[in-house]
Amino acid sequence: MAKVEKKFLISIIPFLFFMGILVYCVISTIYTSFTDRMLIGKAAISPTFIGLENYEKIFRDPDFANSLKISSLFTLFSAILGQCTLGLLIAIILKQKKIKFKPFFEICLLFGWLVPDMAAAFMWGSFGAEAGFLNKILVPLGVTARNWLAEAPLTTIIIANIWKGTAWSYLLFSAALEAVPPSYFEAADIDGASAWQKFRFVTVPMVLPVLMTNLLLITIWTFGYFNLIFGMTTGGPGHATEVLPILIYKRAFIVSKLGYGCAMSIVMTIIVAALCVLYFWVQRRSKSVT
Repeated sequence: MAKVEKKFLISIIPFLFFMGILVYCVISTIYTSFTDRMLIGKAAISPTFIGLENYEKIFRDPDFANSLKISSLFTLFSAILGQCTLGLLIAIILKQKKIKFKPFFEICLLFGWLVPDMAAAFMWGSFGAEAGFLNKILVPLGVTARNWLAEAPLTTIIIANIWKGTAWSYLLFSAALEAVPPSYFEAADIDGASAWQKFRFVTVPMVLPVLMTNLLLITIWTFGYFNLIFGMTTGGPGHATEVLPILIYKRAFIVSKLGYGCAMSIVMTIIVAALCVLYFWVQRRSKSVT
């Protein structure tokens, strides 16, 4: 018995070690958010405790309000309405038996997900340039050539993120649809249900738990997404694509206001946590209704 307990204690040492690091980082970030710590200068060595001053500045900072709006739009259109909706639609289409070359379409879909963020940023930067491939497609159709990253930056990064992340939603919904018994759809066909009725009364209720899980995950990931956007625009032009993670990075590491950046990161964490609570509440409500 003693040997078993000893082995158990040894096995959880790595877990306790990494959990200790995580807890230390969280506590350190929270404490730093109440100080005027800088990356350089006197405040980098001996920061002063300033209480809620950083948090008061956040809610008076127009750049924070702008970044919160951009992050919300980016999350709504690229993740919730984009990746989730498109992933479900593609999963339903590719589930049809008459669809040929399904593996080919899946490989094309997964390609965007597998490409590293910085490589994808370079690809879309070149794709949307004035001499890029997108204009070569649109100019013959009568559309004026333009630099899409400069003239429609937010729309461009939203489309790029949809291309990058839809594969995740597709894989989840494809697995969920495979678990739906074919007899449900056969019964709906016998009852004379239309395609919309089968989608509404059979498909949606069966994939609803997966749908809510997917919405939760992609909302968390997209609201805190940094790499692709920074690689494509660095938050520009101006502040047009300056989502919260990029604003926090600039405040903490470019302007060197580490305490202020930590306070922003805490506020962003609270916002994401509130969204998670909302999703859990909606999921419970949907279960009680069904």
